[in-house]
Amino acid sequence: MSHSEDLRQVGRGMPLQSPHYPLRLSRRTVLRALVGAGAGVLLTACGGDDLDPFAAGRQPTAPPSRTQDQAQQTQPQQAQPEEAAAQAAGQADLAIELPEPLVYVIPSPATQGQTVLVLIEAPGARQASLSWQGQAFSLLKSEDRFLGFFGIDANAPVGPQSLGVAVWGPRGEQLLWQETVIEIESVEWTIDNIQIDGPNAALLEPAIRQADETARLPFQSTLTPQLHWLGVFDPPSDGQITALYGEQRSFNGGPIEEYHTGIDFGGETGSSVTAANSGIVSWAGRTRRRGNGIIVDHGAGVFTGYYHLSEVLQTAGAVVEQGDLIARMGATGLATGPHLHWEVVVRGTTVNPLPWLRLLEFPDPFQELNPTNALTSTNLAQGS
Repeated sequence: MSHSEDLRQVGRGMPLQSPHYPLRLSRRTVLRALVGAGAGVLLTACGGDDLDPFAAGRQPTAPPSRTQDQAQQTQPQQAQPEEAAAQAAGQADLAIELPEPLVYVIPSPATQGQTVLVLIEAPGARQASLSWQGQAFSLLKSEDRFLGFFGIDANAPVGPQSLGVAVWGPRGEQLLWQETVIEIESVEWTIDNIQIDGPNAALLEPAIRQADETARLPFQSTLTPQLHWLGVFDPPSDGQITALYGEQRSFNGGPIEEYHTGIDFGGETGSSVTAANSGIVSWAGRTRRRGNGIIVDHGAGVFTGYYHLSEVLQTAGAVVEQGDLIARMGATGLATGPHLHWEVVVRGTTVNPLPWLRLLEFPDPFQELNPTNALTSTNLAQGS
């Protein structure tokens, strides 16, 4: 799969306000649309490890059946008429059969660098969990819907990948436990040869790159069990996009050892950098390679990072709203000139930011769902 010509033009510096990309949706418009659709905004994590089928590597199993002798030994004493009526009513409530959960994986198939949204419609359920490439996590709950995101690395292996889905009822009973296969398709990333001279050449050392990643990882890989953001993200800069996500990079004629983990906005030192959406600043500091930077936690495992800044205007723990001034553009760290490096991190994986700006399909957790597109338990069992 290759980038469209439109995206190639964006990479060459097409202004963000191009008529091809109607990015600016007012917060009031988005809020009105969500409220009109009856969408819940505040989401919370559901359940805990006691119900998590993936905790400690275990998988849910059916409870053992009792023998006839065991059943007789555990029979309760004869209840009085009033008690018997109450017990019968309670048993009738417990006997209510919940509808089969409907699972949606959007998009499927997916591509390298993409954000995948999993939505589960499960009225009456208490918890839903996912297992993806060694990660196991509970989904967020909003009324009868569970949602969660995970990211696919730009250089992730292509082909079929396993996704585990589990849903639990109000008393901890297993409603669904299945595995499905997601097909990961390749992307034809461009190759960028960059010349780095002078003192900055020392920043190309693999040990420095690893130290940079290690320092930032704890601040962009945890799960905040609320959704702080609302609607499509805004570009964090008014500058033009000068480099795209996924570009395979060679420095000073050497081999390709890494890819571009975000998109770059060109501009002048001191230009405004704003929060792409609402959230809480999880980190504000400096690393040798990224220079001055800020990470914003938007909840549900979604983070945005802003780097090479000349000035940081927020501190860790600050609550920011979409559009708030958080920093100023610069050229600190490994940079050939003033620009903003902006990235989106989902569950610890850097992903293509363009869908979050609605330049591509936006992963909207409140979208309307067509039941005919759901993966039923039968389809999941068949790996469709």
